[in-house]
Amino acid sequence: MVESHAADIVLSLAGRDRGQLMLAVAEEGDFLLLANGRARRAERPKRKRRKHVSRQGACDARTRQKLLQNGRLTNSDIRKALALWTGDEEAN
Repeated sequence: MVESHAADIVLSLAGRDRGQLMLAVAEEGDFLLLANGRARRAERPKRKRRKHVSRQGACDARTRQKLLQNGRLTNSDIRKALALWTGDEEAN
């Protein structure tokens, strides 16, 4: 099993958000802070254990660089990264 880190696209495996793609915006020990830019906004990310998510892959390089430099992303950046991952650029 591959461990998820900040700036990874993950799939929620448990809870009421099960089945949703989210972006890991930060790490806190055994927890990831997840946001999708819509229902779960960047201002209040979901705190979820690593074992309750499945890593799907890394987000695009621009988003990863912005997150690692600034330490945070806008909701628009998160939505764009998820849309690029799913191939649905018009979903913003």
